[in-house]
Amino acid sequence: MKYEVFLPDIKLSSIIKCYVVIYDFTLLSDMFFLPNGGNFIVFNRGITGYSLLHNNKKYKIPEGYSASIKTAKSKKSILNLESIPEIEPAVIILAELLPIGFYKLFKKDAVLLNHHYLPLETTVINKYFSKLYMHKSMEQDIGYLDDAFLQMYNDQNNSREFIEDILERIEEYNYEVTVEELTQEFACSRRTIERQFNKFIGLSPKKFIFVCKFYQIFIEYISDGKKFNDTKYIYNDNAHLNKVFHNIVGLSPSQTFEEINKKHTLIVYQLKVSGV
Repeated sequence: MKYEVFLPDIKLSSIIKCYVVIYDFTLLSDMFFLPNGGNFIVFNRGITGYSLLHNNKKYKIPEGYSASIKTAKSKKSILNLESIPEIEPAVIILAELLPIGFYKLFKKDAVLLNHHYLPLETTVINKYFSKLYMHKSMEQDIGYLDDAFLQMYNDQNNSREFIEDILERIEEYNYEVTVEELTQEFACSRRTIERQFNKFIGLSPKKFIFVCKFYQIFIEYISDGKKFNDTKYIYNDNAHLNKVFHNIVGLSPSQTFEEINKKHTLIVYQLKVSGV
């Protein structure tokens, strides 16, 4: 087993989508991370490398614990395999946060993650994560992370935010809604919604809807083998969808399908958790 996906405690269901445990570090260079409005807490242990977007933009991955960038492009992790440290247990854990998860845990504007990874402060690591990777089993490490994230969340005295109502409504619309329609429904200005999304999500509302809609149709197309006309998501035509695929993934739909399902040269862990 090269990697494994764990679900979080149900109390964290509004913050964390899943934990991805990597048992083979070289696998990271083959993993394909689709944008879905969220990001990761990367519990790195000294491996050097960078995230590479398909447009060749690079973002250095800190060697310690960090919050990953927020982007509307798919990304891969390129590692310096000559500098992989000898560590026990030989694993790296990624905690995938839901779109509002970063703000809820850190009370920092998510827009900070648009241009670089954000290293976790030493005080945060010492308070919440000092005993990570010290347990007898991975299940115990995941349980430890559940407790740590729940404590982080509670320490922030969180309350429900206005944007959470907007996010729920967008999902109810199956991402087939415009920003203008949302401003009318919630009786607020476009500027208000833009400000809310930049602060809490780190993406504009238009870009957020765009990537979430694409994420859903990608999962249906790749994992379920559905034709685009059979999905519940509307694009103008196949040419439009081809353009969207190239914009986010850098490949056509057919090329993507072949790389994942036939050549097995790309690993999309999200296909394992598409029902989460």
